[in-house]
Amino acid sequence: MFRNLHSSTTEGVAASRVLVLSLLLFAFTFQIGNAQNLTNERDYEVSVLGFKIGEMTANRSKSGDSTVYKVKSAVSFWFFGKVNVDFNVDTRLLNNQIVWSRSFSTSNKGDFRSELKWNGQFYTVDAATYKFENKKPINDPLYLSGSMLFFHEPKGGENSLAEVYGLVSKVKKIENNGYEVTINGNTNKYYYKNGVMVLAEMESPIKNYVIKLVE
Repeated sequence: MFRNLHSSTTEGVAASRVLVLSLLLFAFTFQIGNAQNLTNERDYEVSVLGFKIGEMTANRSKSGDSTVYKVKSAVSFWFFGKVNVDFNVDTRLLNNQIVWSRSFSTSNKGDFRSELKWNGQFYTVDAATYKFENKKPINDPLYLSGSMLFFHEPKGGENSLAEVYGLVSKVKKIENNGYEVTINGNTNKYYYKNGVMVLAEMESPIKNYVIKLVE
């Protein structure tokens, strides 16, 4: 009888150890899964001359070797009449290289769409926005874009893709922890705090505006 009791106790201890190990393995696997599927989102306010005209949301999601950046905004302003614009951009990276990007805007004044694809040798470009069209291919691989600037503080001299225009520009370091990118004659300035983009001053052929982080 005592032998059976000892055997039962031993089996119980062994079962407990198996259970603990299983729980630890599950927790470890869960943590790895979370590390491989990361999502970050930041909210911004869009204003003109100090007056709020809309909102913008930037999103980054990562799964394995693939990363997706999305930016969407909805604004309303006066430009020879009231203009309502919904804007979306979707940029995808594989192993840190941009492989595809699409942006589109819809408004009561017209709709525009731009798309860029990596075909293994170069990027095909089909870009259209307000009073601008571009289909000139881009030969070199790209690793930075406008939508990525919401999450990455760049370095001076880096090449950055403007998804809407399908154009590449050099990033220039300026004062106050800021960076400057000129696209098709329009100069945009981005300012960072602890690696986070907190303010952007944007030039546009329609109306200049400011993007500010909602904290």
